[in-house]
Amino acid sequence: MQKLFDKNYVIDTDIKRNIASLIKSEDLFDDLYAKHDHTAKNIAIAIESRIKKAPTDFISRGFLYTTSIEYPFKTENYHSTRYGDGSYPCWYGSLAEITTIYETAYHNLIDIIGIEGIQTIIIRERALYNVHCKGILIDLAKQKNKYKDLTADDYIFTQSIGKRIYQEGHPGLLAPSARDKTGTNVVIFNKKILSNPRQYCNLRYFIDPIKQSVRVEKQPGKELLTILNLVDHKKIANSNLVF
Repeated sequence: MQKLFDKNYVIDTDIKRNIASLIKSEDLFDDLYAKHDHTAKNIAIAIESRIKKAPTDFISRGFLYTTSIEYPFKTENYHSTRYGDGSYPCWYGSLAEITTIYETAYHNLIDIIGIEGIQTIIIRERALYNVHCKGILIDLAKQKNKYKDLTADDYIFTQSIGKRIYQEGHPGLLAPSARDKTGTNVVIFNKKILSNPRQYCNLRYFIDPIKQSVRVEKQPGKELLTILNLVDHKKIANSNLVF
């Protein structure tokens, strides 16, 4: 197994981060004024307008950083994921947009299938971010043929890898995607190597629990792709984990 850790990957490029989001803008101050209090509403709108016109680094950058980078490192209850056992933070991204779509479409479909009684299409909105990553990562991406457990739905093997890399102080790793056969995921344990987040696009997932498919739109009414045969029913019991 030691040979699994022999290769490093020097990364200095943008990677894609795909997270849940609301595409439609909401009134940030709607809980601060009564429904028919037009004066208070106008004041709130003026304040919001000033905030939106503030220097990018003052408001927007901070918001983007918190949204696309910081959350997995700040939450007190870390999630159990493919490379994390819940005792330390794991941040996930991908080298390519399509890989993030396959990964998140799979887990969104599993979530919906797991809710009894849902037989209609469920729409979920997501945001895709560019985040710059600069560092030296452990490269597992080209090892998937030799180590089949890297893409298995039993996470015991991969969690042991993640824990070792995290405890030894490495900032992260490259890993083969379990959902996109040619895709590569980026797993980060140290947020210091992540910077300059920018929103890339919005996505809308139409999740069909009957056909067990996910149709993805980047522009309203314009299909980007439809993903079929995402679920292996023999493995559903173990697939409630992330990535």
